[in-house]
Amino acid sequence: MSIKKRYISSSKLEKKNILDEFCSSCGYNRKYSIRILNGKDKKKVLKKLGRRKKYNGEEFKEFLIKTWKASNLPCGKRLKPIIKIWLPKYIDSGENLSTETIRILNEVSAATIDRIFKPIRLIMQKRS
Repeated sequence: MSIKKRYISSSKLEKKNILDEFCSSCGYNRKYSIRILNGKDKKKVLKKLGRRKKYNGEEFKEFLIKTWKASNLPCGKRLKPIIKIWLPKYIDSGENLSTETIRILNEVSAATIDRIFKPIRLIMQKRS
């Protein structure tokens, strides 16, 4: 936009004249015109909303999937108590889990477990 470049590099008196010209030609309010001429060129950047996901760890998902398959694919509400029972035995068997993963496994909710398994559940079939 050539008016924008000219406006930015002008003195205060020239800016007034440029702004008057811009307002009369476009029909914008004066304050809105100032915002347009002073504003940066905005590029649309898709920004992820919300906080960073803490349930994306490979170690976490691997343990969840192993436990889920071994317990015959229960829903998240039933898997949560199973995790609390099997986690100490899993650690005692010599498998290494980081303290962060253990903490997350103890804190994870049933609804979050269901959200994690949603894409996997479509592929897997329940064994009878």
